[in-house]
Amino acid sequence: MDITLSFSLSILVVLGFSLFSSLLLLRKRASFSPNTPPGSIGWPIVGESIEFGLSGPPKFIKKRMEKFSPDVFKTSLLGEKMAFFCGPKGNKFVFANENKVLASWWPKSASKVLLFTEVINEGQKVVAPLLANSVHDILKPEALKQYVPLMDSMARKHMETEWAPFKEVKVYPLSQKYTFALSCKLFMDEDDEDKVAKVLENFNTVTNGMISMPIDFPGTAYNRAVKGGKVLRDGLMKIISARRKELIEKKEIVRDDILSKMLLVTNENGRLMNEKEISNNIIGLLVASYETSSVAITFVLKHLAENPHIYDQVYEGNSKFTRKGKWT
Repeated sequence: MDITLSFSLSILVVLGFSLFSSLLLLRKRASFSPNTPPGSIGWPIVGESIEFGLSGPPKFIKKRMEKFSPDVFKTSLLGEKMAFFCGPKGNKFVFANENKVLASWWPKSASKVLLFTEVINEGQKVVAPLLANSVHDILKPEALKQYVPLMDSMARKHMETEWAPFKEVKVYPLSQKYTFALSCKLFMDEDDEDKVAKVLENFNTVTNGMISMPIDFPGTAYNRAVKGGKVLRDGLMKIISARRKELIEKKEIVRDDILSKMLLVTNENGRLMNEKEISNNIIGLLVASYETSSVAITFVLKHLAENPHIYDQVYEGNSKFTRKGKWT
C-alpha cells in the first residue's frame, strides 16, 4: 500500500511538473512571437487580467510603457490578446487610421455582456458599425450643434440641484450622473429622472463586471454583469419597439433623438436596421460616451481647481460668450 501510494504521488508530481513546464514554454513562445509589439501576454487563458485588476489601468499601463515601449505594447486581457497604443504617437496612429487599418472591435467577454451577438458581423467581429453607414451623418459636428442648447440647459439644472446646495461634492460620480442623463436624452429622448437613475445603477454593474475576469459563475462580478446586460438589452428593446410602433402609426418623425433617426436610416441595400442592431449601436454609444466624457470632465475640473488663474480666465471667457445671448 505504501509503495502504491508513493508511486502514485510520484506520478502526480511528474505530471504537475510537466504541465507547469509546458505552461512556461507556451508563455515564453507567445511572448516572443514575431511581427508583434514588445510585451508579454502573461499566463495562458488568464493572461495579465489579474495584474490589470489588482494594479488598476493607470499603473498597469505605466509599468509596461516603461518596461517595453512608450508607444505600444502587447498584452492579454479578458481572454483576448491585444495591443495598447500609448502616448502622442500611439494616439495619433489610432485616430488617423480608424476604419482604414483599424476597425471597431469588442472582446468576446464584453460582447456577451452587452450585445446581441447574433447580429454582430462575424467577418469583422464588430457591431454593424455606425461609422460605416449613413448613421454617421447623425453624429457629425454640424448635426450635433442642434443639441448644444439642450446640453447647456441640462448642465445648468444639474449644477443647481447637485452642486450648488453643497459645500463639498465628489466630482466623478456627479459627472457620471450628468453624462449618462444627457446621453439618455440625446440618444433616446428619455428624461425620467427615476428611470434614468435605475438604468444608471444597472449600467454601472454591467460596466464594472465587464472588465473583470470573465468567469460566469453565480456570485462573480462577471456573472452579475451578464445578468445586468440582459436586463439592459430587454429594456432597450421595449423602448425601440415602442418607438418603431409610434413612427409607423404617426408616419412622421415626432422626436429629434438619435434613436428615432436610426429607425429610419437604411444601408446601401435599402434595408432598415433591425431592432437588435439598433440596440447594439445605442449600447455602443452609451459605453463610448459614459466613461470618456465623465473622466474628461473630472480632470478638467481638477485642473481648474488646482490653477485658479486659469479658472478665472475660463470663467471670464465663458461669461462673455454667454452674454451674447445666443449660441453660434
